[in-house]
Amino acid sequence: MNNRRRVLRVGGAILAASWALRARAQGSSDRPIRLLVGFAPGGAVDSVARLLAVPMSEILGQSVVVENRPGASANIAAMNLVQSPADGLTVLMGAFAHSVNPALMKIGYELSELQPLLQLTRVPTILLVHKDSPYRTAAELVAGGRAKPQGLTYGSGGSGTASHLAPELFARRVGLKALHVPYKGGLLAMQGVISGSVDFMCENPQPTFMSPGSPIRPLAVFQPTRLNELPDVPSITEAGFNQDLTIRSWHGLFVRRGTPDAVSARLLKAAQEALSRPQTKARINAMAIETVDSNPQAFAAFFASQVDTWGRVIKEAGIRAE
Repeated sequence: MNNRRRVLRVGGAILAASWALRARAQGSSDRPIRLLVGFAPGGAVDSVARLLAVPMSEILGQSVVVENRPGASANIAAMNLVQSPADGLTVLMGAFAHSVNPALMKIGYELSELQPLLQLTRVPTILLVHKDSPYRTAAELVAGGRAKPQGLTYGSGGSGTASHLAPELFARRVGLKALHVPYKGGLLAMQGVISGSVDFMCENPQPTFMSPGSPIRPLAVFQPTRLNELPDVPSITEAGFNQDLTIRSWHGLFVRRGTPDAVSARLLKAAQEALSRPQTKARINAMAIETVDSNPQAFAAFFASQVDTWGRVIKEAGIRAE
């Protein structure tokens, strides 16, 4: 009888341990998922992360908590991911910076440690000048810059940022000489446009220039189609440029390489369902950000192309991190 009880106890312990291991592999519901954001609260990356975290929590039955880890152009957040267990309880909110950092700095990890899960959005880039600028179109700006021996000046939110690299790519593909004037943040760069300190800049949608009476005038959107929010602003193709000038920022989710397939699949399904909810899409679209239908393979290919494109621009232009 004692032997039978002992066997039952041992069998029960083995079964309990098996269930515990299975639950851990599939994502334990009693531990929150950390969604790492490499920027301070309040910006677009943080906002999209928070809009996604709420429905994901509901779908998973497990808390998804946004954790801001700003610094080093979002590299601190990426480092935190690769230093965490590959158990799906830590997820990185990827952004444009993660595709340019390998060419700008020693990131401290192998890029393959970031396992693409899902591209969430794409964010248009817009060519901007002061409302009283003599350049009324993108073609006029390029022609005016070519006519000036010293070229034009453009402002950015800092070396290696999207607002720095987009004008670099634009200038190189259309043959425009342009001098970079870095500021400590995108809003300060816009002040440079408003004051006339720089000729133009390229930036993602901002209330500063999308509201009526703005002192900043958009000239073109760097994508094949117009924005619903700026219906009078031509696409870069309509502006007369046939070069590949689709320039967008983006957001996406990464897990650490080695995360079990079942765990990744569970997170992927939850993220796709959360993003497809009409309320989530509407709130993201309200920021002039487009949601994307994607999958891990498509995101991996897109991310690799971004790393390659911006790596070449950074090398050709001799850009270094500040």
